[in-house]
Amino acid sequence: MRLPSLIALRTFEVAARSRNFTDAAQELSVTPGAVSRQIRLLEEELGVSLFDRTRNTVSLNDNGRRLAATVAQAFELLARGADELRGQDEGPIHITCAPSIASHWLMRRLNQFSAENPDITLSLEATEQLVDLERGEATLAIRFTTDDTPMPASELLFHEAFFPVCSPAYLEQYGAVREPRDLLRARLIHTHWRNTANLHLPSWEDWFARYVGEPGPVKGGMRFGLIGHAIQGAVSGQGFALGSTALATDDIANGRLVLPFGESCRLATPWSYRLAWSRRSPPAEKVRRLIDWLLAEARASVSGTPGQGPR
Repeated sequence: MRLPSLIALRTFEVAARSRNFTDAAQELSVTPGAVSRQIRLLEEELGVSLFDRTRNTVSLNDNGRRLAATVAQAFELLARGADELRGQDEGPIHITCAPSIASHWLMRRLNQFSAENPDITLSLEATEQLVDLERGEATLAIRFTTDDTPMPASELLFHEAFFPVCSPAYLEQYGAVREPRDLLRARLIHTHWRNTANLHLPSWEDWFARYVGEPGPVKGGMRFGLIGHAIQGAVSGQGFALGSTALATDDIANGRLVLPFGESCRLATPWSYRLAWSRRSPPAEKVRRLIDWLLAEARASVSGTPGQGPR
């Protein structure tokens, strides 16, 4: 018995289910070109075509429909067997997320959750690498995604917005800030969004263009590749940074950062942080307990109401 490539079969299963290579690529965290290559490799190995291709669309043909039914059953059996084994020995709940949200929000809360839930073991991996939840590479993931991106097995943590923040000491040193134009002579902390150039996240130039009507100072100040480092720079008194809903909330609540314009002068974005898990089956009881706890913490963060985690 000679099996085709499991990577190609997995890619085909997702593409057949979504009926769209772009959607399949998003679910698999690869490019549409990589999906297309895996499908081509599978077709060459089997010696048949699986999709009818036109200029703008792809659709399963008879061969594809027959194989899709078989492959879906096979992966369902594999998933069911893995879930049964996990049920025998649940092991730790593996969480993955980007380093910034890990250090500025999540890690500050997990100790409290562990203290309240001694029967649950947690494992956190802070990485920019997207993992495949459907293959069990993690139990939960905090994903930075657009609001209109479908993520069936997920819950909203934060809608993301950006706004000026600085330390109380720097604001006292700098002097009164009454209107956006007052920041034209300030020392600014910039984020150049390393590895995320395609996200079109806002910059100081965008903020000044919106609230002052000109680009504002783009030279001088400090520059960081990660927003978490920029926020830490603001906490240490290096100047004004563009903080975010998710990453600056604790420092604001603790008084390490202040908002010179209060709730105004914010840049809304189409981005949000969502807590995601596998779609194969409902989360186990312990996982659901953690999901509900994190959702409550996120709501408390946004509302300013003290939650159960440290502030």
